[in-house]
Formats: sequence, C-alpha cells, structure tokens
Amino acid sequence: MTTRNVDARRLNVKGLLIAVGLPVVLVGALVATLLGTGAFSRDSDLQDESLWLWTTPAGEIARVNGLTAATDVRFPLTDAAGNEVQIVQTDSHLLLREIASGKVSAIDLSTLELTGNAETAPGEGVRLALADEGAFIIDQTQGLVNQVDPSTLTAIGDPLQFPAGLTGGAFDSGGKLWVGVPREGTIVQIEPKDEGAKTVKTEVVAEPRQELALTVLGDGVAVLNSTAKQMTTLRADGRKSVTDVELAGPAETADTSPGTIASVTVTDPPSVVTVNDEQATSFAISAASSNLLGASVEFHQRIYVPDGASGLVWVYDLEGKELDRIEIDAGGGPVEMYHTGDTLFANAVNTNAAVVVSSDGNARSAEKDRDDILGGNVPPEDEEANGDEGDEDGSEESAPQIGPPGAVTNLRGTVGDGLINLSWDAAPNNGSALTKYTIEGAGGTWEIAPDQRVLEIGDLENGTPYTFTVTAHNAEGQGDSATSPSITPSAEVPDPVGSVEATANNDGTVTVKWDEANGQGNEVSGYQVEAIGPGGQTVVGQSDSTTFTVPEGALDYGTGYVFQVTTLAGAAASAPSPQSNSVTPFNVPDAPSELLAETASDAAGAIDVTWQQPSNNGRDITSYIVRAGTQTVEVAGNTTTARVSGFSNGEEVPVSVVAVNEAGESEPATTTSNTMVAPQATITGWSSDTHYMTIDFTFDDGGGDATCQLFRHPYNEEVPDTKEPCDGSITSTKYYSSTEYIWHVEITNPVGAVDTATQQTNTKNINGSVYFGCSEQSTNYCDTPNADGGGANGVSIRSEPGGGTHLGYVNTGKALTAKCWTTGGTTIPPRGDETDGYHDYHPGKDASNKWIRVNYGDNERAFIPFVWYNLDGEGKNSTGDLVAC
Repeated sequence: MTTRNVDARRLNVKGLLIAVGLPVVLVGALVATLLGTGAFSRDSDLQDESLWLWTTPAGEIARVNGLTAATDVRFPLTDAAGNEVQIVQTDSHLLLREIASGKVSAIDLSTLELTGNAETAPGEGVRLALADEGAFIIDQTQGLVNQVDPSTLTAIGDPLQFPAGLTGGAFDSGGKLWVGVPREGTIVQIEPKDEGAKTVKTEVVAEPRQELALTVLGDGVAVLNSTAKQMTTLRADGRKSVTDVELAGPAETADTSPGTIASVTVTDPPSVVTVNDEQATSFAISAASSNLLGASVEFHQRIYVPDGASGLVWVYDLEGKELDRIEIDAGGGPVEMYHTGDTLFANAVNTNAAVVVSSDGNARSAEKDRDDILGGNVPPEDEEANGDEGDEDGSEESAPQIGPPGAVTNLRGTVGDGLINLSWDAAPNNGSALTKYTIEGAGGTWEIAPDQRVLEIGDLENGTPYTFTVTAHNAEGQGDSATSPSITPSAEVPDPVGSVEATANNDGTVTVKWDEANGQGNEVSGYQVEAIGPGGQTVVGQSDSTTFTVPEGALDYGTGYVFQVTTLAGAAASAPSPQSNSVTPFNVPDAPSELLAETASDAAGAIDVTWQQPSNNGRDITSYIVRAGTQTVEVAGNTTTARVSGFSNGEEVPVSVVAVNEAGESEPATTTSNTMVAPQATITGWSSDTHYMTIDFTFDDGGGDATCQLFRHPYNEEVPDTKEPCDGSITSTKYYSSTEYIWHVEITNPVGAVDTATQQTNTKNINGSVYFGCSEQSTNYCDTPNADGGGANGVSIRSEPGGGTHLGYVNTGKALTAKCWTTGGTTIPPRGDETDGYHDYHPGKDASNKWIRVNYGDNERAFIPFVWYNLDGEGKNSTGDLVAC
C-alpha cells in the first residue's frame, strides 16, 4: 500500500510526548537559524524519512534522517532542558506544544516560517494531531475536539463536544481522526472539513466507563478494554472483531502502530499480547518488570519492545521467539518509539543515543550529538580517546573555531636499504574530524587514512638524502604542512629481531618482548615498537632494551592489537620484525554509574541498591561487590541490583559498589541509605455523607510499603473495616445514616503497626416524619386507648421490629431521623373495613412488614412501622438510599 504523509509524520507511539521545552521565542530562534543556513531543502527527497528527536540532559533537538541513520541538524535549546513539548509533523507542517504553558506554535516546513500561535490549557490532557488532511487540538480533559488551520492555528468551525475524559487522538491511513470516549464506551471517527470537523462514525466497543486504550493501526483501529480484558478491532473495510486477551498485569499500548497487528506490553509480569482480528497470542519476554518498559509495536512482522531500564529494544517474531536485542544507551530513562514512512525510530531521551530500524530489521545507531554537522558542539577531543582521529590541546572554553586542522608533530623517519619509514603524531582536528593525510616527497604523493600514521616509502637511492611533508585534511580544508628532517637511506642496516611476544597486563598496559638483534656491524641504539590495530598502525614508543611496556590508556581497551619491532642503529633501521601474537588491552572497569541505594520497602532492616553498568574496559564484568555497612553481597556481572539486609531499623548505612573483571575491582561508587522505621499517622479531619465516613490523615510510611486499616469502636470492641494502601484518606464501608461512630486508623509496614488516636464522626441525617390517620379522624379504633388495641395515643415506638419494649407514642408530624430499615412481625395494613366502616389511616401507603430504625430520645434501639413513616424526598413506599439494618 502507498504510505501517506499521515503515517510518515506520526510521532511517539505513547502519548506523542518528547521531553523538551520549546517556548515560542525558541521556536522562532530555531526557524531563523535554519533559514539562515539552508539546512532544509524544499526539494529534498529525504525529508519524508526524517524526524526531530530530543535529548533531555543536553537540552537539544536534532533531526535524524531515517534513510542514512545520520543526524544532519542540531539545535541547542538550553533554556528548555527538562521541560516537555509535544511535536507532530507532516512533510509540510510542524506543530509544537509547550506542555507547561500550553502554547502551541506552527511552522511551515516549505518556507520555514513561524506561521501561527495558539493558547491551550496548560499541562497534560491536551494533544495535537496532524495529517495532510487537517490539524486538531484535542482537549481530552474537557472532551473538546477542535479543528484548526495547520498554518495559522485558527479554529475551523465549532469544536465537537464529547463527554470529558477522552482517550487517543490520532489519524488513520484514510485521513480520519479517531478518539475514544470511555464514558460512553465508544470510539468516534472524525473527518476534517473545510467548514469544520464532522463526526463520521461512532462505534460501541465497551460498556460505559470501562478503561479503554485506542491504537490506530496501519489498517483500522484497535481498542483495548482492560476492564473486560478484550480487544476490539475495526478494519477499514468495516470488519469488526472482538477477542478476549490475557492481561496478567498493567498494560501499555501505543497510540499508533505502523503494522496491522495490535500489540500490548504487559509490564508486570513482562509479556506481550498481540491481536490480529480474532487471533490473540500472548508470550513472555525476557525483560525485567519496570516502569521503563514501554508500549510495543508490530513492524514488518516483528514485535519491538522498548526497555529503558535495560537499555534495549527487544525484538520478537509473532510467535514470541526472540530475534534480536537492539542496544541503546538509555541512561536510566525511557526509550520512545516513532515511525515514519518505512522506518522505525527508537530514541533515548536521557542520552544522545538513537536507533533507526529499516523494514528488514536492520538497526543502525544514530547518535544525536554529531559534531561535524550544523549546530555541532565541536568540543575538544583528547588524543588518548581519539588518537587516530587527531587531537588538540586546551579546554572546552579555549577550543578554536571550526577550521582546517593543525600541523602534525614529531614527524620522524627511520631508514633501511632503499627505504624510509615515516611516522608522526596526530594533527589537531580543530573541531572537524580528520579525513586523510597527504605525504609528498621523493617525487611521489601518498594519501592515507587519518588512523594510519606510519608510511613505508621504498625504491629510494641509498646515500641520497630525502625530505617529506605531511599535511592533515578535514572537511574545512588542509592544515599547515610539517617537513621532516633530511633522511638518507642506507644498505648498512641491522638485522630485524627474530620473534616478538606481547602480553596484555591487568593494569591496562601491554608488555612487548623480543630477542636482541644483530647490528651487522652497526651499533644497535634501540628498538621502535609499532602497534597495529583494526584499520590503523602507530608507533607506541622506543626502547633501549629488549622489552617495552605500552602505557595504560595508550591503546583502546577491548581492541585487538599485534606488534612489530624495528631495530635501530642511529638513523638506520631494520626491516620490521614478524608480527607478535594478538593481545587485547584491558583494565579494571569504570566505576558503576547512577548508583542508588533506597530503603527496601517490603522488608525491615534491608536496603535495595541499583546502578548502571559501566564500561568493562576490555574484559567482561564477572561480578559486582556491594558493601553496605558490615555486610557484603556479590552478584553476577549481568545484574545491576542487589538487596542487603541484616541492619537495625532506622540505621544509616554507607554503601559502595565495585565492578569486577579479570583486571580486578573498579573504583567504588558510593552513597548512603537508611533502613525502614515504624510508620506514623495522625488524623487531621473527617467528612461524611449519609452512609460513608472518610477519615483524613497525614502519614509517614517509614520508608516501607504501608497499608492503612480503619477500625470502628462499638462499645469496648475494635471492628476492622476498610484496608488499603495508605494515601492520606480512607473511607468506611456503608453504614447506618444519622448515626455517630468512633474510629481509629492503624498504619502498618514490615517494621510494625501503629494506631492513631480515635476520632468521633457521624453520618449525615436521613430525615422523615410520622403520618398516622388517627391524628386527623375519629373512628372506633382511633378512639380506643392503645392499651386496649386502639390508636388514641398514636403510634408505638418499639425496642425491636415487631415487638420488644414499648418506648413511647408518636403522632402525625413528628420528625424522626432514620438509620436503617428491617422487617419483623406481621404485615401491617394501613386501611380496611372495620366495625364502623372502611377507614384509610395512611393514603397512598402500601401494607408492609418493614420497620425503620430511628433516633428516638436516648434509646439505642428504636423502631417504627414503615406504614406510619415517610422519608423526606422519597415516595411513600420507598426506603430510598436507606441501608438494611
């Protein structure tokens, strides 16, 4: 099928949020910068495959090309770091919304003009949707869907009003907007029109007020009903399928997905559920439970699951077989996924790492902080880390402007029979990566790669002096040339050494040994040692003995090298020796990063420690040693968490973690933590309605998982009531109206339980009044004293329904508050034939055996027949909200 721009520009499969702040003034600065440099091309064939990605710590937005996996523009937004912005784009428009202020800005990408501004409610709850067909500002909180002009952001027509609390809001492949209306259990398809948005279709997908999550697919939409554990799929051709799904825990779904199969990530226990019409599949995944386990998507018959905690994007086939683990440095933050055209993007917002995935599953790194592009930071590089690329001295503050490289240094040569070996130290790159070196002399010119700084020049005349120039090049041009001293080849050269042995040491050094060479009549003055690594060769030093130790850090840890030794006799040099064995330099790991020690929330006297895996510096990390107070715990090298226990309650514990590899222990990362203490709670207030009481309290969970339970105090007892995780208030179960109660709250964590003081409350009154016809008429029954079975004194209040002790009489108009209702005794008729005729003592009232418990004087229990009592605001035969006793 043809990919439309609506698909190509859909961003961020979970919420369309990129963590960036972008006030309108900064948007204007960005546009002006790009206009001034020609960074965009109106005729660019690649623009359709590019997306803007954000890096939080740097406060920077970068445009990544999906076809080349290269960042081509960077722009710092220093004032915006740490804020959030929502970005949507097509090939021609870019909309940005600053979350904190609610400001929306529009950029026309064909002219790069800032063309419109709009104000929305600040904060979350408002989202943007954009396609070739139109643009929308969706106020999910208020239930408003506003069509706007994508250039000016002015409203087009009247907004569509739906019940508050919408979900979703994304375009399908046909250019229609879909939103979910959970309060109605429906999803709605909306079409942008010249005169304003129009609702095209409404589909019932659930019972009202169930939890819905809507994913717009490459073909149709899928709606996850977490309440009913069902997935409803609607295809573009009208087919509708409803399928039961397994949801063992919390679920994450994408707002959009490029494929036709809906995918759900269950975060605990980690698993994936896929739905293809009526076919549902569930499979476990290898990730650990984490709030950084994101919504999965299906892309070309593969399931991609972003996992910020482990710094991976997990890749599975549709049957649940693991196909790949795409590494991405997440920096302990989320990995967000986007799709554009036929490309999938994974962006680590906490780092400069991004990954571009093509349709065949090939994943390529796309570093967002390239320096050789518009907006690059061009920091100085040190030779130790980037020796083969060239270097410069000085701090970042003193770094020069981007320009041609400097001159090489230490240009030297050794001679042999008709040959000269040149070598030199790297030229400063001056902010732009070296591209080559050119060497001229002896009537020839050579071009070599920047990671080659050794050149053998042969076919020379012995006894003839030669000089050579070496010039470094980068994208900005060529640097100054360095000229060698006069070098004269000679046939009078020493023998090479016979064999070379290299040993990688556990301190990061490499020891190179060889046998003493025969000078062939020349006095051997020393030996030159060269290291040959992947794609590069460099002189690492000279020795006047038969051994040399390559200093720590001079070679890349984890990279294989072989060594050659050249015998020196003054300026004369032998042919290179045979190559040594291959070794890989290594050192102790770096110290673990992002160390965090926290109170264990589910165990007394324990702390939980987490960290990020450091660089292993050439050898696998075999273990981590966690030292906490007097306790030591060792965990495997593929683990970055540990629990240490055995401490006192409330103890402050110093913590250190070291990584261990073949070289030994790293430097420690250190922090402190406290163990759990007993919880505390204090009642601060209460509220009630006619049946429920809510107790408000402040609490300190002591660092643990705390639960709070409400206890009722009837007489001298304690009766347990509601129990739940503590959140500052707790509501009782349903109780009698018009009644006083006494409560306390018990807060519990693994250390122990603590009670608050008691609190007296009362439910609000349900009022009613007595109606008894004898108050208004004279009949034989009404005129008979009550002791003789008549009603002259009124209605008897009893201590039990249908019996018990007589407590007093009441007549019409007596107001009594009601607590509850029950049944007892025989059914009482309010009318009928008597010896003196037919009489109706309560018009409209039905015969009933119900009794109402009421507040009557100081009596703890008092009941009146329902036939002689009416609840305020209710029909004569209704007990309304009154609970059963």
